[in-house]
Amino acid sequence: MLFDLTHCLYIVISLAVTAGLLWAFRYIKEQRHKDMVLKLSGVATVLLHVSSMWVDFLTTGTSVTPDNVLFPIYFCNMQMWLLVICAFISNKESAGWRWLAIFTAYGGTLGALISLFYPDYYLHTPTLANWGVLKSMLSHSTMLIGCLYMFTGGYVKIRVSNVLPYCGGLACTLVLGLSLNALFAAFGLNPPNAMFLQHSPIPEVPFFNGYGIGLLMIIVLFAFTVIWEFCACPKGERWYNKLASSFKSKKIS
Repeated sequence: MLFDLTHCLYIVISLAVTAGLLWAFRYIKEQRHKDMVLKLSGVATVLLHVSSMWVDFLTTGTSVTPDNVLFPIYFCNMQMWLLVICAFISNKESAGWRWLAIFTAYGGTLGALISLFYPDYYLHTPTLANWGVLKSMLSHSTMLIGCLYMFTGGYVKIRVSNVLPYCGGLACTLVLGLSLNALFAAFGLNPPNAMFLQHSPIPEVPFFNGYGIGLLMIIVLFAFTVIWEFCACPKGERWYNKLASSFKSKKIS
């Protein structure tokens, strides 16, 4: 059962720890130390994600590799690997890295928060005594720390213009999900519902599939960045003023 005492306590404690760590990380000034925080969060997320194989083997003598360890079946699986890639790319000034970082920072944050408040794995096994459930909770928490640090650490600025690279990332996610579903079908395997493209994870809400989630993410991202720019950015740096300036310059030319 979701939002029982255990789930609620985990939400409160994990968010408090996340906020505390991000506050402490503000005092890190050297870029190489910032990069180390990003690398540690990414590596910790991956190690937690795959740890169930070793825990299963050491406790039972056998281990089965889940499909979402072998393949990025879910959105958060993909974001986990993108966080590691972003952390270990040395050139963090290139346009390609910035686009990848924007998609990872927003996607990882949204994915981690969705999983924190609606962990379907906890719904099926409502206990943190099960390592598979606990490591899933913890890995989403470490991913949330890393992705939020991309904002607070100065890697990604919150701007309305970020919607464009995020949409590009979602298009790549669609291609990846369709490819994985086709791959499983080609080998006669059970449908993996990669990126929730085949059906919603919540049967009662059928439109909350990969397509619906992607559309909601774009709406939420646009609304959030518009409000952020209005509250936190100088008037001349806001998206609509930049758009107006662009139209004026085109007319003049």
